[in-house]
Amino acid sequence: MTATGAADRLAERLLDEAVRAQQRAGWSLAAPGWAEYRRALARPARRVDERMFRLVRLGPGDRVLDLACGAGGPALAAAERVGRDGRVLGLDLAEPMVAAARSLARERGAAQAGFRAIAAENELGVPPGSFDAAFCRAGLPYMPDRAGALRAVRAALRPGGRFAALLADEPGAVSPFRLRHGVVTRRGPADRAARRTRAARRRVPREWAALLESAGFTGVRAEAGRAAVFEAEHAAAAWVLIVRTSGELLSWYSGLDERTRDAVHREAVQVLAARFPDGPVRPPGEVVLLTGTNPG
Repeated sequence: MTATGAADRLAERLLDEAVRAQQRAGWSLAAPGWAEYRRALARPARRVDERMFRLVRLGPGDRVLDLACGAGGPALAAAERVGRDGRVLGLDLAEPMVAAARSLARERGAAQAGFRAIAAENELGVPPGSFDAAFCRAGLPYMPDRAGALRAVRAALRPGGRFAALLADEPGAVSPFRLRHGVVTRRGPADRAARRTRAARRRVPREWAALLESAGFTGVRAEAGRAAVFEAEHAAAAWVLIVRTSGELLSWYSGLDERTRDAVHREAVQVLAARFPDGPVRPPGEVVLLTGTNPG
């Protein structure tokens, strides 16, 4: 490798670490909001979660991996599917998210569900071939090393084990993203790490499918659909939910002076109220479900 190539690789690794640090800080900041609003976020997503579970063929006794588990909603839904003889392990970069998931598991008495924080999406710390199925709901575009994450997930699956990833379409297609890229982005700075995440979301399904194939998955398929992102009683409540569940927004929002914060709030609520004048607010989103099999 040339000196220039080595320098480029080092720069890329440093940027990856910067993205992870930003994601870890952001999701840690948002964890209380996800715990508070878990029902408003989980109810609309349940239909898509069930489709994801069917695609990976979850059944009683299965061992399941949830990468980017967040506050634990999908993992605990999967725990219901696998029953007491199964096992679900949720992994996430943010320890406060993991703590929220553990708390919810205790509340529900789901002893078959465990959660652990990881340092990077490409280093899962699990034995090879130890899971029957794996999934990642909405987290893949946020990961700096998406290819490495997919290789790590495939290595964790037994031969014939299946993986599913749920992806939101490009930001303009989903109402909360449209708010963030309209009301918010034109008022606040955008850093390089955030631009990389947005660029990843703009991948078309065939590009994501090619990424799975390059990680060694076979029988890769992509299917598109629509699903509500969350639900709230009215526009003002919806905007508060959006802010409270986004660390990036929380950090930026809390640094604004009161006058600017009020202006952003009014503009965002007006946008939501125009779309959902009578409430409740249930923003629809375009989603893509990717599936693939570890050939062994």
